[in-house]
Amino acid sequence: MQKLIPKLTTLILITAFVVLYSGCSKRALMNPYKKQEFNLLGIVQNKPASYQPVKKVSLPISYRDVLFNRENYSGRELRLLWGLITITDY
Repeated sequence: MQKLIPKLTTLILITAFVVLYSGCSKRALMNPYKKQEFNLLGIVQNKPASYQPVKKVSLPISYRDVLFNRENYSGRELRLLWGLITITDY
């Protein structure tokens, strides 16, 4: 009986540890491949799959101007300095 108590205690502690740390995590609930918007105080704004027209007050830069043989556009829009410069991928 004396040899059974440390083994039982160890088994209970391991089981409790596994139960506590195997719960649903936020990473498991979220799709890691889903692209998300990012905003850093308006200085840098990233909008994936945006495909919105560039505003007239912004200086537009397109990946199409640099990589003209590209065929797989993502629609990403990157705004810098509160929309003063807009880099698009569409």
